[in-house]
Amino acid sequence: MTVNPRLLQPRSIAVVGASEDTGKTRGKILRCLKNAGFPGPIYPVNPGGYETIQGLKAYASLADLPEVPDLLLVGIPGAGVPALIEDAAARGCAGAVVFSSDVVPADMERAVAVARRHGMNVLGPNTEGFYLPKTKLAATFAHVVEECTAHPLPPRRAKRPVAVVSQSGGIGFALFGRAVHAHLDLHSVVTTGNEADLEVLDFVERLVEGGEAGVILLFIEGLKDARRFAAVAQKAAAKQVPIVVMKVGRSEAGQRAAISHTAHLAGADTAYDAAFERHGVLRVFDAEEMLAAGAALSLMPFMQGGRTAVVTTSGGAGGWAADLLSAQGLELPALSETLQRRIMEFVPPYASAGNPVDTTVAATDDKGKGMLGVIDALARSGEVDAVVVNMGLSAKGRIAGMAAELKPLLERSSVPVLFHSHIAPSQENLSALADIGAHGFPSFRACAAALDALKRYGRFQQRHVEAEVPTRRVAQPSPLLAKGRLATGVLGEADTTALLAHYRIPVPPSVIVPDAAAAMRAAHGMGFPVVLKIQSPDIAHKTEAGGVELQVQADTLPAAFERLMANVKRHAPTARLEGVQVQKMMPPGHELVVGVVNDIDFGPLVMLGMGGIYVEVLKDVVFAPPPIARGEALRMIGSLKAAAILKGARGRPEADVEALADFLVAVAELAADGDGVVDQIDFNPVLVYPKGQGVVAVDALVAAAAAQQEGQHG
Repeated sequence: MTVNPRLLQPRSIAVVGASEDTGKTRGKILRCLKNAGFPGPIYPVNPGGYETIQGLKAYASLADLPEVPDLLLVGIPGAGVPALIEDAAARGCAGAVVFSSDVVPADMERAVAVARRHGMNVLGPNTEGFYLPKTKLAATFAHVVEECTAHPLPPRRAKRPVAVVSQSGGIGFALFGRAVHAHLDLHSVVTTGNEADLEVLDFVERLVEGGEAGVILLFIEGLKDARRFAAVAQKAAAKQVPIVVMKVGRSEAGQRAAISHTAHLAGADTAYDAAFERHGVLRVFDAEEMLAAGAALSLMPFMQGGRTAVVTTSGGAGGWAADLLSAQGLELPALSETLQRRIMEFVPPYASAGNPVDTTVAATDDKGKGMLGVIDALARSGEVDAVVVNMGLSAKGRIAGMAAELKPLLERSSVPVLFHSHIAPSQENLSALADIGAHGFPSFRACAAALDALKRYGRFQQRHVEAEVPTRRVAQPSPLLAKGRLATGVLGEADTTALLAHYRIPVPPSVIVPDAAAAMRAAHGMGFPVVLKIQSPDIAHKTEAGGVELQVQADTLPAAFERLMANVKRHAPTARLEGVQVQKMMPPGHELVVGVVNDIDFGPLVMLGMGGIYVEVLKDVVFAPPPIARGEALRMIGSLKAAAILKGARGRPEADVEALADFLVAVAELAADGDGVVDQIDFNPVLVYPKGQGVVAVDALVAAAAAQQEGQHG
């Protein structure tokens, strides 16, 4: 949905249900709007016969207004909201913010349909509205906004202003309030509530396309249109607008009947995590982490590496910082002798020039000249990717005294410089840091979160710039993926074989036979030993049904065939049997599992994990949405906890990782082509042989979706 520009830039506003009583929400809405300094006409609307409300001329209805307002702020009982929306839309209003929480959903849906026909936006219902400090537009009743209007925010000039977009009104304005107290350069806060019309992605897209915000802090429980997320996130990536997301609640993933290992391993947030990883969206898990990431991304250069120098006036605090930063995966490298000699020029002889650099408190004397020299030497050295400065910020005037030299130092620095105080800092010093484009972080953990965000986003942007465009391996999708061609449920061997052959997915030689005599002939043709596997659309996991016989030789084949059939009859007496697959027994290799699950929100996801019988116990897996380029496939392999095993551990040869990457690319192409048709795929195990010897999918399960949708290949 496109956001009507006049929703956020109205020329006039009507507050419907406006009240004189500022203890009520309806009164707070009008007071917030007035006190923020909105420059256009404000029309209180209330049928109670008032001449004025809060000092403004009052009107009984929209029909009585001297003009059609661009924006309505709606605080009336829910029963009256739908009719009001329809009336306003017919009159030409651009948008309405519906604070009411008791609107009947079906009635609201009908009113929104009318509004859309007239090009009118609706925000809410059950929203806390929005606030744009720089244009003095407060369409909300949030207390933090009243504080901001009573004490206007000082002008900030961050490289990337911060916007907060939240489905939850309470959380959105809580994050905004925390950001105010953290002295961030704030562009806006928007809360979407129940999203009868506009949703969070509409505002994210508007902020990105308008170039109005440089960092977006996003709070969601779920996305109304998850498939649209990729397009919006790609726009943000192209404009280098980081999105920091806090996702709570559970998605719909995994609520289908899971018949494959892949589906069992897809947790509630698997699809969200995969989408976030693909598009460089940084997921966080609490408010401090979100604000730390937001502050760093707003003010500082992105990072490629994690080499960090700690500068401190307290040796104990330096050791504490080193422990916490290291625990977050940041490296504190030893500094070169040349750099240590340079540092010692600015500190007393009893200081330490190692890393952490203990300058002692003397470095803050004389307007911090010693500390400034150390910071500058480290920032220019090329030996570190970031500098964390810990010094007492309780004494008022400390930063103000350093500002004249510190500000240009930070402006010319190509690495982030973060500030922390082990002593409770004064707001005066924190504000002074913000005035010169720096930030005082509340804890060493917050410093670590900030650096982690800068590093993750910097590396993502590097990948984004160098991104390999996925190319098709096969000219056309398989004809089997056309709508209605596949029967619902587990595919038979003929369809599975044809599908895998089309996408050039390597499998062992095999043939389906009806009886033991035919099995013997087939096995002699391909060479012993062989594997016997029951073929039935009603048996997804053959091993659990006793439907697999391994290492079958010529003299054991008749008995193995008879045993297999007996096991299956006991396990699933009503199962439809299509015969027995005779498959060439492949030599051992590294066992992995590759699969596809169709998430109800995001669509297909490709999974890679360490396989074998422990796949669901160890859960060493990674997911990614298709299509997958070869470089991304290699990164997926490298992200496994057991990746070192594939590189050749304990004298074992290096695995054919390149062939495994090609395998993933092929499966991803099948997954993309089968969107809406294929529900689940499992290749378990996939045997990976030594470098140059390839991979093979020993066992394959493909299931078609129960309700196949008309897709791009239908």
